[in-house]
Amino acid sequence: MKKLLIACCIVAGLASCNNYGTKLKIEGTKSELYYKSGITETEAKNTGDFLKKEFIGDDRAASMQLTKDGDVYTLRLVYDKTYYTDSLKNGEMLFKTLGYKASKDVFGGKKVTIALADENMKDFKVIPYDESIAKIIDTPADPQNRGYDHDSAGGVNFYWKDISDDESKTIADYIVKNGAFSGGKAEIYMNKEDGRYVLRFPMLASALTSDTYISMVDKVSKEIKENVFADKAYSFIVTDDQLATVRKWDY
Repeated sequence: MKKLLIACCIVAGLASCNNYGTKLKIEGTKSELYYKSGITETEAKNTGDFLKKEFIGDDRAASMQLTKDGDVYTLRLVYDKTYYTDSLKNGEMLFKTLGYKASKDVFGGKKVTIALADENMKDFKVIPYDESIAKIIDTPADPQNRGYDHDSAGGVNFYWKDISDDESKTIADYIVKNGAFSGGKAEIYMNKEDGRYVLRFPMLASALTSDTYISMVDKVSKEIKENVFADKAYSFIVTDDQLATVRKWDY
Protein backbone atom coordinates (compact mmCIF):
# COMPACT_ATOMS: atom_id res chain seq x y z
CA MET A 1 0.00 0.00 0.00
CA LYS A 2 1.30 3.41 -0.93
CA LYS A 3 1.32 6.43 1.31
CA LEU A 4 -1.43 8.93 0.52
CA LEU A 5 -1.07 12.26 -1.20
CA ILE A 6 -3.93 13.68 0.90
CA ALA A 7 -1.29 14.84 3.39
CA CYS A 8 -0.34 17.80 1.20
CA CYS A 9 -2.92 20.08 2.88
CA ILE A 10 -2.79 19.07 6.53
CA VAL A 11 -2.65 22.12 8.80
CA ALA A 12 -0.41 22.48 11.83
CA GLY A 13 -1.88 25.49 13.64
CA LEU A 14 -4.53 25.12 16.35
CA ALA A 15 -6.43 27.82 18.20
CA SER A 16 -5.01 28.29 21.71
CA CYS A 17 -6.79 27.93 25.08
CA ASN A 18 -8.70 24.79 24.19
CA ASN A 19 -8.56 21.35 25.78
CA TYR A 20 -7.72 19.08 22.91
CA GLY A 21 -6.39 16.37 25.25
CA THR A 22 -2.92 15.17 26.20
CA LYS A 23 -0.31 16.35 23.72
CA LEU A 24 2.10 13.88 22.15
CA LYS A 25 4.94 15.03 19.91
CA ILE A 26 5.43 12.52 17.10
CA GLU A 27 9.09 11.62 17.24
CA GLY A 28 11.14 12.64 14.22
CA THR A 29 8.49 15.01 12.86
CA LYS A 30 7.12 18.50 13.44
CA SER A 31 3.69 17.06 14.17
CA GLU A 32 1.58 16.58 17.27
CA LEU A 33 -1.18 14.19 18.28
CA TYR A 34 -3.64 14.97 21.06
CA TYR A 35 -5.47 12.12 22.75
CA LYS A 36 -8.47 12.14 25.06
CA SER A 37 -9.61 9.94 27.93
CA GLY A 38 -10.21 6.35 26.86
CA ILE A 39 -7.04 6.34 24.75
CA THR A 40 -3.93 4.78 26.26
CA GLU A 41 -0.50 6.31 25.85
CA THR A 42 0.58 3.20 23.96
CA GLU A 43 -2.32 3.57 21.51
CA ALA A 44 -1.39 7.23 21.01
CA LYS A 45 2.28 6.43 20.37
CA ASN A 46 1.38 3.62 17.97
CA THR A 47 -0.99 5.97 16.14
CA GLY A 48 1.75 8.56 15.88
CA ASP A 49 4.15 6.01 14.43
CA PHE A 50 1.45 4.92 11.95
CA LEU A 51 0.75 8.51 10.86
CA LYS A 52 4.45 9.22 10.43
CA LYS A 53 4.79 6.18 8.19
CA GLU A 54 1.55 6.44 6.21
CA PHE A 55 0.51 10.07 6.22
CA ILE A 56 2.55 12.99 7.48
CA GLY A 57 6.17 12.21 6.57
CA ASP A 58 9.29 13.42 8.32
CA ASP A 59 9.14 17.01 7.06
CA ARG A 60 5.43 17.65 7.62
CA ALA A 61 3.95 19.68 10.50
CA ALA A 62 0.44 18.56 11.40
CA SER A 63 -2.06 18.66 14.27
CA MET A 64 -4.26 15.64 14.94
CA GLN A 65 -6.46 14.19 17.66
CA LEU A 66 -7.41 10.65 18.68
CA THR A 67 -10.65 9.92 20.57
CA LYS A 68 -12.78 6.87 21.31
CA ASP A 69 -16.52 6.34 21.67
CA GLY A 70 -17.35 2.79 22.71
CA ASP A 71 -15.41 0.52 20.35
CA VAL A 72 -15.06 3.13 17.60
CA TYR A 73 -11.93 5.27 17.32
CA THR A 74 -11.96 8.69 15.66
CA LEU A 75 -8.79 10.07 14.09
CA ARG A 76 -9.29 13.81 13.66
CA LEU A 77 -7.04 15.70 11.23
CA VAL A 78 -6.78 19.47 11.03
CA TYR A 79 -7.12 19.94 7.28
CA ASP A 80 -7.61 22.58 4.59
CA LYS A 81 -11.36 22.57 3.87
CA THR A 82 -11.04 24.46 0.58
CA TYR A 83 -8.51 21.98 -0.74
CA TYR A 84 -10.70 19.04 0.27
CA THR A 85 -13.86 20.40 -1.33
CA ASP A 86 -12.37 22.06 -4.43
CA SER A 87 -9.17 20.27 -5.41
CA LEU A 88 -8.70 16.80 -3.92
CA LYS A 89 -9.68 13.98 -6.27
CA ASN A 90 -11.36 10.90 -4.73
CA GLY A 91 -10.84 12.42 -1.30
CA GLU A 92 -13.43 10.38 0.55
CA MET A 93 -12.04 7.12 -0.82
CA LEU A 94 -8.50 8.13 0.12
CA PHE A 95 -9.49 8.92 3.71
CA LYS A 96 -11.52 5.71 3.95
CA THR A 97 -8.31 3.94 2.96
CA LEU A 98 -6.45 5.72 5.76
CA GLY A 99 -9.14 4.65 8.24
CA TYR A 100 -8.98 1.05 7.09
CA LYS A 101 -5.19 0.96 7.38
CA ALA A 102 -5.30 2.49 10.87
CA SER A 103 -7.87 -0.12 11.89
CA LYS A 104 -5.76 -2.96 10.55
CA ASP A 105 -2.29 -1.76 11.59
CA VAL A 106 -2.96 -0.06 14.94
CA PHE A 107 -6.31 -1.01 16.47
CA GLY A 108 -6.65 -4.73 15.83
CA GLY A 109 -9.53 -4.40 13.39
CA LYS A 110 -11.62 -1.97 15.48
CA LYS A 111 -13.47 0.62 13.41
CA VAL A 112 -11.72 3.94 12.77
CA THR A 113 -13.62 7.04 11.66
CA ILE A 114 -11.69 9.84 9.96
CA ALA A 115 -12.81 13.38 10.80
CA LEU A 116 -11.49 16.46 8.99
CA ALA A 117 -11.52 19.57 11.15
CA ASP A 118 -10.69 23.26 11.25
CA GLU A 119 -8.09 24.85 13.55
CA ASN A 120 -10.58 24.68 16.45
CA MET A 121 -10.99 20.91 15.99
CA LYS A 122 -14.50 21.49 14.67
CA ASP A 123 -15.40 18.83 12.12
CA PHE A 124 -16.38 19.83 8.59
CA LYS A 125 -16.28 16.29 7.17
CA VAL A 126 -16.76 12.94 8.92
CA ILE A 127 -15.85 9.77 7.01
CA PRO A 128 -17.06 6.63 8.80
CA TYR A 129 -15.24 3.32 8.62
CA ASP A 130 -16.21 1.43 5.47
CA GLU A 131 -15.83 -2.36 5.65
CA SER A 132 -16.05 -2.69 1.85
CA ILE A 133 -12.70 -0.89 1.50
CA ALA A 134 -10.88 -4.00 2.74
CA LYS A 135 -11.81 -5.93 -0.41
CA ILE A 136 -10.48 -3.12 -2.59
CA ILE A 137 -7.27 -2.50 -0.66
CA ASP A 138 -6.36 -6.15 -0.24
CA THR A 139 -6.87 -6.94 -3.93
CA PRO A 140 -4.08 -5.12 -5.81
CA ALA A 141 -4.67 -3.87 -9.33
CA ASP A 142 -3.47 -6.35 -11.97
CA PRO A 143 -2.20 -4.47 -15.04
CA GLN A 144 -2.44 -7.58 -17.21
CA ASN A 145 -6.13 -7.91 -16.39
CA ARG A 146 -6.62 -4.30 -17.46
CA GLY A 147 -5.28 -4.97 -20.92
CA TYR A 148 -1.82 -3.41 -20.56
CA ASP A 149 1.31 -4.66 -22.27
CA HIS A 150 4.44 -4.55 -20.14
CA ASP A 151 8.18 -4.00 -20.35
CA SER A 152 10.85 -2.65 -18.04
CA ALA A 153 13.86 -0.43 -18.59
CA GLY A 154 16.12 1.69 -16.42
CA GLY A 155 14.52 0.43 -13.21
CA VAL A 156 11.03 1.49 -14.32
CA ASN A 157 8.09 -0.79 -15.13
CA PHE A 158 6.20 0.50 -18.15
CA TYR A 159 2.61 -0.53 -18.97
CA TRP A 160 0.77 0.60 -22.09
CA LYS A 161 -2.44 0.10 -24.04
CA ASP A 162 -4.28 1.93 -26.84
CA ILE A 163 -0.95 3.22 -28.15
CA SER A 164 1.56 1.53 -30.45
CA ASP A 165 4.71 -0.23 -29.28
CA ASP A 166 6.73 2.46 -31.07
CA GLU A 167 4.90 5.22 -29.21
CA SER A 168 5.40 3.48 -25.88
CA LYS A 169 9.10 3.04 -26.63
CA THR A 170 9.52 6.74 -27.45
CA ILE A 171 7.93 7.70 -24.14
CA ALA A 172 9.84 5.09 -22.15
CA ASP A 173 13.18 5.97 -23.75
CA TYR A 174 12.85 9.60 -22.67
CA ILE A 175 11.72 8.73 -19.13
CA VAL A 176 14.71 6.41 -18.73
CA LYS A 177 17.03 9.07 -20.15
CA ASN A 178 15.55 11.68 -17.81
CA GLY A 179 16.35 9.43 -14.85
CA ALA A 180 13.84 10.94 -12.44
CA PHE A 181 11.97 7.68 -11.84
CA SER A 182 14.94 5.30 -11.74
CA GLY A 183 16.53 3.76 -8.69
CA GLY A 184 13.41 2.13 -7.26
CA LYS A 185 10.30 0.25 -8.35
CA ALA A 186 8.48 2.99 -10.24
CA GLU A 187 5.56 2.15 -12.50
CA ILE A 188 4.32 4.26 -15.42
CA TYR A 189 1.00 3.46 -17.11
CA MET A 190 0.59 4.89 -20.62
CA ASN A 191 -2.50 5.08 -22.80
CA LYS A 192 -4.50 7.43 -25.00
CA GLU A 193 -7.93 8.83 -24.16
CA ASP A 194 -9.95 10.94 -26.62
CA GLY A 195 -6.79 11.82 -28.53
CA ARG A 196 -4.87 12.79 -25.38
CA TYR A 197 -1.82 10.88 -24.19
CA VAL A 198 -2.12 9.98 -20.51
CA LEU A 199 0.68 8.87 -18.18
CA ARG A 200 -0.26 7.54 -14.74
CA PHE A 201 2.22 7.25 -11.90
CA PRO A 202 1.28 5.39 -8.68
CA MET A 203 3.18 7.42 -6.11
CA LEU A 204 5.87 5.75 -4.04
CA ALA A 205 5.08 5.28 -0.36
CA SER A 206 8.20 7.11 0.78
CA ALA A 207 7.51 10.23 -1.26
CA LEU A 208 3.81 11.06 -1.19
CA THR A 209 4.00 13.62 1.60
CA SER A 210 7.19 15.32 0.43
CA ASP A 211 6.77 18.81 -1.02
CA THR A 212 10.18 18.41 -2.61
CA TYR A 213 9.12 15.25 -4.42
CA ILE A 214 5.81 16.73 -5.59
CA SER A 215 7.76 19.67 -7.01
CA MET A 216 10.01 17.20 -8.77
CA VAL A 217 7.00 15.42 -10.32
CA ASP A 218 5.65 18.77 -11.50
CA LYS A 219 9.04 19.57 -13.07
CA VAL A 220 9.39 16.17 -14.74
CA SER A 221 5.85 16.22 -16.12
CA LYS A 222 6.70 19.50 -17.86
CA GLU A 223 9.96 18.07 -19.19
CA ILE A 224 8.07 15.10 -20.65
CA LYS A 225 5.71 17.55 -22.33
CA GLU A 226 8.56 19.54 -23.83
CA ASN A 227 10.59 16.54 -25.03
CA VAL A 228 7.93 13.99 -26.00
CA PHE A 229 4.57 15.70 -26.45
CA ALA A 230 5.57 19.19 -27.61
CA ASP A 231 2.73 19.42 -30.14
CA LYS A 232 0.35 16.90 -28.57
CA ALA A 233 -2.25 16.98 -25.78
CA TYR A 234 -0.96 15.12 -22.73
CA SER A 235 -1.78 14.58 -19.06
CA PHE A 236 0.38 13.35 -16.20
CA ILE A 237 -1.58 11.83 -13.31
CA VAL A 238 -0.42 10.81 -9.85
CA THR A 239 -2.58 7.93 -8.61
CA ASP A 240 -3.12 5.61 -5.68
CA ASP A 241 -2.27 1.94 -6.10
CA GLN A 242 -5.67 1.24 -7.65
CA LEU A 243 -4.85 3.82 -10.37
CA ALA A 244 -7.45 6.24 -9.01
CA THR A 245 -6.53 9.87 -9.71
CA VAL A 246 -5.03 11.83 -6.82
CA ARG A 247 -3.44 14.76 -8.68
CA LYS A 248 -3.42 15.70 -12.34
CA TRP A 249 -1.42 17.95 -14.67
CA ASP A 250 -3.00 18.72 -18.07
CA TYR A 251 -0.86 20.15 -20.90
